[in-house]
Amino acid sequence: MKKLFLIPILFITIQIFAQVTVTVHHYDYYDITAKNKPIKSTVSMWAKKSLGPSLSVTSFSLVNNKWGESLIGMEYNPFKWLAVEGEIGIETNIESYGYRRNLIRRAEIVTVATSKFLFLGTFEQGSIPWFDLRAFYLLKQLGIGGMASQYYGYGPLIQYHIGKSPFTLWSSGLYNWENSDFGTMIGIYFKMK
Repeated sequence: MKKLFLIPILFITIQIFAQVTVTVHHYDYYDITAKNKPIKSTVSMWAKKSLGPSLSVTSFSLVNNKWGESLIGMEYNPFKWLAVEGEIGIETNIESYGYRRNLIRRAEIVTVATSKFLFLGTFEQGSIPWFDLRAFYLLKQLGIGGMASQYYGYGPLIQYHIGKSPFTLWSSGLYNWENSDFGTMIGIYFKMK
């Protein structure tokens, strides 16, 4: 528990001394259809350090009860509204989950952001492929759209940015065609610049 207390201190220190943008994200997935399935809780952190007007160093880490990954890479902004990112790193998981441990993992991320629209597409390869696509139409503090996430499903998505705070709440109802499951995700993230 003492180690968890050090995480916010580390983020604040990085932000003050290195001018790094950090986004910390926590979300839970609950499978409504399946009986006796626990909530799957996931925490991730994405950080970016600008090297100039169109190039940045990025890093991403994610952990839940069965999976972990850490990646590092570069982001290129050919236009103000477009970012393309490539990352490489390592993944690990519980061997009983069915996959090997400590494999190389890579990711490609595309972000399109205007004042009224946001699209984020993440594509990963490693022991298993994975994608997550999210699109929002932005209305001041409210974002309405949809998401498609491999292994979770497809469905509507809504997010709400809390006033002038760095916090954003979001939720999605998802249907997975592969196993006919209904599920829901709810999350919160905060961004420090």
